[in-house]
Amino acid sequence: MSSQQRLFRGMRVVGTLPVGSPSQYQGPPPRFGKPKEVACFSRDSSRAVHFDRRALRDYTPPPLPVALDDGFASYVPKDNADEPAPLADVFAALAAQKQPVQPGQIVTFRNNLNKLMATPYAPSDDWEIGVHRQPGGVLELQVRETERRQREEAARDERSRRMCYWGYSFEQACTAGRAAAAAAAPRAGEYRVPSPSDPESFAHLYSSSRLEELRRRYGRERGGGGGGGGGVNANEEFCAVMKLELEQVRLFMAAEIDCRAGEPAEYVELKTSKLLEKPRDKASFERHKLLKFWLQSFLAGVPRVVVGFRDEAGVVRKLQAFKTLEIPRLVRAQGVWDPSVCLNFGRVVLEWVVEQVRRLPGAPRLLLRYEPAQNELLLVEEEGAEEESGHVGVKRARIE
Repeated sequence: MSSQQRLFRGMRVVGTLPVGSPSQYQGPPPRFGKPKEVACFSRDSSRAVHFDRRALRDYTPPPLPVALDDGFASYVPKDNADEPAPLADVFAALAAQKQPVQPGQIVTFRNNLNKLMATPYAPSDDWEIGVHRQPGGVLELQVRETERRQREEAARDERSRRMCYWGYSFEQACTAGRAAAAAAAPRAGEYRVPSPSDPESFAHLYSSSRLEELRRRYGRERGGGGGGGGGVNANEEFCAVMKLELEQVRLFMAAEIDCRAGEPAEYVELKTSKLLEKPRDKASFERHKLLKFWLQSFLAGVPRVVVGFRDEAGVVRKLQAFKTLEIPRLVRAQGVWDPSVCLNFGRVVLEWVVEQVRRLPGAPRLLLRYEPAQNELLLVEEEGAEEESGHVGVKRARIE
């Protein structure tokens, strides 16, 4: 049966691409231009968007140990399930900087490129990406969740929800220092009366180490803290929009940035991982975690990843920094993954998608799906008729 005759969920398959083994994508890496930041935006606690850097925080190594479970009761999770068009903010940020987007260029969130390029080393994980060509020829890649992911999300137990929170809590602990001090500093003509129950009100009276101790103590007593004092609100975030070149593919990619450090300031990625207590822990960390850490940071040009190694109770016992460009060397001898494979596979797929969409009339809305059982990519027409091509828009999944 030809790809034009195949159906997926009752929708027409317009193209298929076999996914080979990692060895098929080995060799010299494709040309990858250094990511260039061309725009940015911040979201505040209510998810209002500001085209500035107000949500970008500074990194300060937290005193150990850090209890990541602290503050879970007051945690405010990200509330973007009902956003109708997540990429709208990216286009608005580009417009605010008068950065034109040309026909044939791709606009996406980093999440899509992460899962796409890791596919050769995660052949059992299905994924989906919405693909929409605007009437002017710009190509949107929209974040989607598969039915499998939606079921897993709905079935999460409390332990899983807490472990998800630990990542946000670690970010809070690593960025609370200067941000809290800045929030506590009185504005012109304003004076805050120091209060024993409000550590931020006397931030100017103590050394940073003593202040951190007081924050932790009173934060626990008040039921908040997230490892760094003050509740964790996952709605607050800073996104940088990068201009990328992967051989002939031109992209604008939005990436959430955890924090910055140093002079001149450079972006830092913050991650948590299980303590490496056994040989199999180390092997799993190198095979899976380091691949994800490298790919995510490399795509956005983030030079450093700081990992908080935690125990089973969610207490960080060790901090370790990794230079992004040196991560592949750490696993080269083990041969568990090759960065060139990820980049070459990404180039093949993106060039294929661009060419497939170019052949279709109008402004089609499509679904790009990886099918593990067949080890192939499907490009599928979505149902309905709304655009010039006769297709309706479909609701995008929330951004991760």
